[in-house]
Amino acid sequence: MRISTMQQFNTGLRSILDNQEGTLRTQQQISTGRRVLTPADDPIASTRILQLQQDISLREQYQKNVDAAKNRLNLEEAILDGVTENIARIRELTVNAGNGSMTKEDRTYIAAEISQRLDALEDLMNTKDASNTYIFSGFKGETLPFERRPGGGVIYQGDDGERFLEISNSTKVQTNDTGKKIFVDVKSAESTFYTRDNTKNIGTGFISNGFTSDQELYDEFYPEDMKIIFNPDGFISPPGPNFSVVSKSDNRPIDGFSGVAYTPGTEIVVKGANFKISGDPEPGDSFFLISSEKQSVTDTVAGLIEGLRTLDDNPEDSASLDELLETTLLNLDFAQTSVSEVRSEIGGRLNTVDNIDNLHQDVDLVSQEVLSGLQDVDFAEAVSRLSLQSFLLEAAQQSFTQINRLSLFNTL
Repeated sequence: MRISTMQQFNTGLRSILDNQEGTLRTQQQISTGRRVLTPADDPIASTRILQLQQDISLREQYQKNVDAAKNRLNLEEAILDGVTENIARIRELTVNAGNGSMTKEDRTYIAAEISQRLDALEDLMNTKDASNTYIFSGFKGETLPFERRPGGGVIYQGDDGERFLEISNSTKVQTNDTGKKIFVDVKSAESTFYTRDNTKNIGTGFISNGFTSDQELYDEFYPEDMKIIFNPDGFISPPGPNFSVVSKSDNRPIDGFSGVAYTPGTEIVVKGANFKISGDPEPGDSFFLISSEKQSVTDTVAGLIEGLRTLDDNPEDSASLDELLETTLLNLDFAQTSVSEVRSEIGGRLNTVDNIDNLHQDVDLVSQEVLSGLQDVDFAEAVSRLSLQSFLLEAAQQSFTQINRLSLFNTL
């Protein structure tokens, strides 16, 4: 068989190029630390590597959610711990106020400290998280959840939204509790009420938080609501600012409270409910006493403050004070229970988050080991293979040079 010069040349060149390609691929594997550089290197391993990388990337996002959930829940738990401490101190002060040797002046000093505790509670309930979001506002994270009323107490402005974070393929964890759930919808020991200004009022008047001084009398009126309406000055004689108190459902005047002369800040007692209206209401302005079987912790504390500052040292007011203190203590216990229940729920959620976190770490460790076995290069084997390929490349180059000299013209 005769071998042409062109065939001889192509065969030698192909051998050199094949060895160069193998050597280059091995050098790339060593420099990158990766065995599989392209899907063509190992199609089956490439598919598995892609799946593992996607799983690891997804777990990285889950891990971020886990960290965010932990931070949020730990912050909420710390806030509720502060709320618990403040309520406990208010309870101590309430017990002290029931001391028979206390005068109205002494109770006023106690009310001053309780007022400071109420301010502290409000600050805690309006806490923001690291993302500058109010944690007790539900979905309305940019809205201040608790706003102070001019007459005392606060109004909840958030919603009932509960936020969840997905921390695994099959697990979501609640990362917030609404202020309404924890602090507003608290069981009341007795039938009670809360006060509100009509948002359509045009005057500067406002109603105090109020408290119940005669529970039995108020229970007879409950669950009806009251409406305080300011009449034109000419409604009474001599003319002047005046108001009437009516049943909200039918606008029927309550006995003795039709055309009552108005003096700002004077204590008003209707059906066992005590409250004050201050400022300068305009004729047509109105205020509400809304009956309820629940009482927010802030309304409980604000009502206590109002009672301590208002009730005098006489037998009738002393009986009302005892009743107020007894009801307040029960309501504070209910508030503590509400906070404790949520703290227990937070503990359960944190346990779930910790378990998922540990599971992610264990699975990720296994995935990384499998991924390393599939894509990482064995350096000892690769270096040995590179040495062999370099030797073969050098041999191919030398043999090509020698074979190219096998020509009759070289012997002539």
